[in-house]
Amino acid sequence: MICQSELARLVCDIEAALPRVHRFASPTPLLRLPELDALVQGEVLLKAECFHATGSFKIRGALNAMTLLRNEQQADYAIAFSSGNHGIGVAYAGKCLGMRVTIVVPRDAPEAKINRINALGAEIVFYNRQHEDREQVARALMADRAAPLIQPYDDWHTIAGQGSCGAEVVQQIGRPMDAAIICAGGGGLSAGIGTYLRSQSRQTCIFTAEPEGWDDHRLSLQQGHRLRAPATGSEWCDGLLAPTPGELTFSINQANGTEGLCASDSAIFRAMRLAWCGLGLRLEPSGAVALACLLSGPQRFRGKRVLVTLTGGNVDEHRFKTALALAGEATQPDH
Repeated sequence: MICQSELARLVCDIEAALPRVHRFASPTPLLRLPELDALVQGEVLLKAECFHATGSFKIRGALNAMTLLRNEQQADYAIAFSSGNHGIGVAYAGKCLGMRVTIVVPRDAPEAKINRINALGAEIVFYNRQHEDREQVARALMADRAAPLIQPYDDWHTIAGQGSCGAEVVQQIGRPMDAAIICAGGGGLSAGIGTYLRSQSRQTCIFTAEPEGWDDHRLSLQQGHRLRAPATGSEWCDGLLAPTPGELTFSINQANGTEGLCASDSAIFRAMRLAWCGLGLRLEPSGAVALACLLSGPQRFRGKRVLVTLTGGNVDEHRFKTALALAGEATQPDH
């Protein structure tokens, strides 16, 4: 497990990352819905990371890591592997910083995400999710092109960049949170936000949020060591299908006393519909999981001030409409 002095260093690096992120990415708003406050009889603050120009929080880690590479190593080229949002973030950061970028992307990635990467001018190299290892494909490219890899989560500078979201929250509300529910694929966002929020208040409880059947963080945190996801759930949440928690991210989350939550597909669809009908936000399924976990277990947060991350909004039109239709079916009374 990571030690307290290392957590203190991460807090400093998160604060140093904030101006690097804000150079190209504005702070995202905290939103409120009265019905959520009533649901928990407290305060629910929705951190709308879907408002970034890239449509997700991943721009934070990419900007921090790539700015450091550009400034300290004069790097002008970078490689990343991604199911979509990290690739968009790296492509966007490359455009901001004048760096060439290649993204290794699964062939079955949502069309909306592929189109965003293309529009930002990055090269795409496709791989087969069922038969190829994305990291191996990326590392072969690194060796061939002598370019650094921008890790999606299990990297100190990426985590510090993602943690800038937590530093923003502290600046925006000026009061400690009782709890934070944070969408988790590899665990970088929960590690960064959790570390920063707990540096302000040790009483803040941190929760990862995952789809059922892909809840490797929940199971790993319960057992005290990294476990593979059962992989028994659907693939609606394409951005949260990392098979195991990152080694570094798990160590940080474990040190922060993080607990794991998971939500069903039907709860995720309901969360997407609530965000759309209540706030006009088009969330992708992966971006709605933290809200789905709150809707699934509000009693756990009774009387609390709760941060909920809305982490992404890069969703195909058909996929979005299907999810809203399924949300309606799930709430129809039986006859």
